[in-house]
Amino acid sequence: MGVAKNVMKMVAGADHIGELQAWDLDSGKKVWTTNLPSFNWGPVLATGGGLLFAGGTNDRKFRAFDAKTGQILWEFPTGSGVAAVPVSFQVDDKQFIAVQSGWGVDPAKMQSRMNLIFPGEYPDVPQGGAIWVFAVN
Repeated sequence: MGVAKNVMKMVAGADHIGELQAWDLDSGKKVWTTNLPSFNWGPVLATGGGLLFAGGTNDRKFRAFDAKTGQILWEFPTGSGVAAVPVSFQVDDKQFIAVQSGWGVDPAKMQSRMNLIFPGEYPDVPQGGAIWVFAVN
């Protein structure tokens, strides 16, 4: 994230801050990159059906990505930021994805630092604590 000794700066020529990447572990090569609207503070869940689920951005959205291309297939605005690990579970024959929406101390502090570089560009994310559950179609 560009943080060293309490100093944050943008790399010259950078056109974005956050991204999600996929790497081929056999070849060691990057397969794709999807740029995100802010730094990415969340983990990713990969499903056997070729979907990735992740939050982690300060726009409060939880997203589904195509695991082969990185294309955003779906997104949902939650009440707070998503920094928690998404989980998958099944009830009867239906798959569900659950995730907690609640921006924590570390992402909030990092966002404050971002606002020193880009005043007003990254609005404060409200604290939260809700569990969101989504059915996979």
